[in-house]
Amino acid sequence: MNSSKKMLVVVAAIGLVAGLVACATVDVTSDFDPAANFASYKTFAVASMPEFNSITAGRIQTAITQALQAKGLTPVAENPDLSVEVAAKIANQKQINSTGWGGYGYGRYGYGGWGGGMSTTTVQDIAVGTLVVGLMDASAKKLVWRGTATKTLDESTTGQEKQQVLNDALTKMFSNFPPKGGK
Repeated sequence: MNSSKKMLVVVAAIGLVAGLVACATVDVTSDFDPAANFASYKTFAVASMPEFNSITAGRIQTAITQALQAKGLTPVAENPDLSVEVAAKIANQKQINSTGWGGYGYGRYGYGGWGGGMSTTTVQDIAVGTLVVGLMDASAKKLVWRGTATKTLDESTTGQEKQQVLNDALTKMFSNFPPKGGK
């Protein structure tokens, strides 16, 4: 393989890995009550918001509203079919990164051997945000659907980027809503 083809393969591999990493940035789970009649739900209202500043609460509410509207539900001020309960938490976690080289390898003449090496290990605190959205059947006062999104947060992002992250997380969270196993 000539050098330009090798370079193309390397660039394509790097692009693929970067794309997979980008797709995996938000971890999402959901669960639902299989006895719930999801076809009967047409409206919703956000009943509770986490105790964040009003800017963050507004972003969360906007993202939830857009995600549910994309699923055909209509926001209302009174008497909703679904009451949306929201909880959020930011926690610090330790991240350990090690980089380096050394150890067992093949020498210049094709034989193996042990060698010295160098490595660097860093430990840092990272912020991890978790957003939980519960959909309650408003008349029965019963939880019918629950989704959770977890993501490492980057405090240096702009407000517009934060809104986009929330929009993407909620779109992914509601990707299988209404659930196929419900009534």
